[in-house]
This record gives sequence, structure tokens and C-alpha cells, in this order.
Amino acid sequence: MKRGLIFAVILSGALLGAQPSGREIMERVVNKASWKDLVADVTLKIESRGKTRIRKIKMFARKRNQNETDTLMRFTYPPDVAGTAFLLREHSQGEDERYLYLPALRRIKRIASSGKGGPFMGSDFSYYDIGKPKLDDWKYENLGLVDLDGKKVYKIEALPASRKVEKETKYGKIIHYVDPEKWSVVRAEYYDRTGALWKVLEVREFKKIKGAWFQTDLVMKNLQAKSQSEMKFENLKVDQGLPAAMFTKRNLKK
Repeated sequence: MKRGLIFAVILSGALLGAQPSGREIMERVVNKASWKDLVADVTLKIESRGKTRIRKIKMFARKRNQNETDTLMRFTYPPDVAGTAFLLREHSQGEDERYLYLPALRRIKRIASSGKGGPFMGSDFSYYDIGKPKLDDWKYENLGLVDLDGKKVYKIEALPASRKVEKETKYGKIIHYVDPEKWSVVRAEYYDRTGALWKVLEVREFKKIKGAWFQTDLVMKNLQAKSQSEMKFENLKVDQGLPAAMFTKRNLKK
């Protein structure tokens, strides 16, 4: 092999090696370390069958460590759901905990792993969609840079790491589009277990707080049900000194 050709092969390999893996990209997306806790007012708008429903939520989140976050969502409107509360406790090892407090029944219901693919409060977001994705649930592949709305973004294919993950989430595949400047997902496509496109997530707005970009307006379109849900975050503040005791089952009833 000629020297020039050898150099070209080596250079080509170096350039390919410089590309981050799909896993590395998603780790950067998920593990933003610039905040300790946050509070926000959330409006959940559900549009289905020509009707629109509005839910108002007070959201609190706190990082226990870089890989584990607790999230509490309290519904304040409309009156028939006011007082309902949802608690998510993430674990780097083992199953995440999801609890729903139903004031009418005065009881706390744990959402089983088999139910995390179900709709969150009747919306097009699933319980699994709330919070950050569990990295080990998926096998990632970087499909390279693609054009999206005039911007170069990474296209990441995520396949279930096991049949259990596929069954529980109801997703056969997810395609994430990641902005390499914000290190945030700007769009995602969710496929069902038959391989058909099911839902599309569009992130319409970001806000930069303490060096990290936060998704503040997300729309999940259910192409099969012909419905959509928008989750909009306002008055977002970080590092408010939220106590650990706020994120407990006992506190759900308060």
C-alpha cells in the first residue's frame, strides 16, 4: 500500500473515531450538572376529538446525585383533579418508583413497571416520558449529523435493551434529534412495537438557566390517535434549596 493511501486510511479512521457514540451523546443530554433543584409552573394542554382540556401543575425537582432525580408534580386546576399528585423517584440501579396520589380515594397508588407506558393523566405523554430516560434501557447508535429545520443535529437511534423494556414502555424504537450546541433533544420520533410511527415530540422553546438549556415548551403528537398534548413550563427557577423531605410518599398527601 502506498504511503499516501496509508495516511488517508489512518486519517479517515481518526475522523470516524472523533465522532461521539450514541451513548455518549445521550449521557450529555441526560446528565446536565449545572442545577441542584428546580421549581416551575406547568400548563398541560390536551387536544383530542375536537375537545381541549387544561391542567395546571406545580412542579418541583431535586437531584439526589448526578444520575438520580426526584420529581413531584401537584395538580392545582381544574377542581376535579386539584390535589392529585405524582412522585417520580429515579434510581440508577433498579426500577424507578412512580406514585400517584388520588385525593378522591385518599390513597397513594404505585404505578407498576407494566403501567409506565400508559398515558400520564390522560395525555399523549406516557408515565415513562415524564422525567429523563433511563440510559441503560436503550442501545444507542449515532446515525450522524442531519439537517433539521436548517440546523445540523445528531440523529440517535434508540432500541430497547431488552424485551422487558419494549413491553413496558410500548416503544419498539425511538429516534432522538440532539442539538450539539444545547445538548438537548429538539425532536423525537416514537415507534410502536410493530415498527409503525406512533408519536412525535417537538420542542418549541428552550431557556438557558445557569449554563444549562431547559426544554420549556414540548408538544407530543399522537399520529395514530390524531391527538396532541402540550406541556409548557413557566416561572422556572433553579437552586431554591428544596428539602429532601418534599419528595416522599408521605408528603404526597399534603
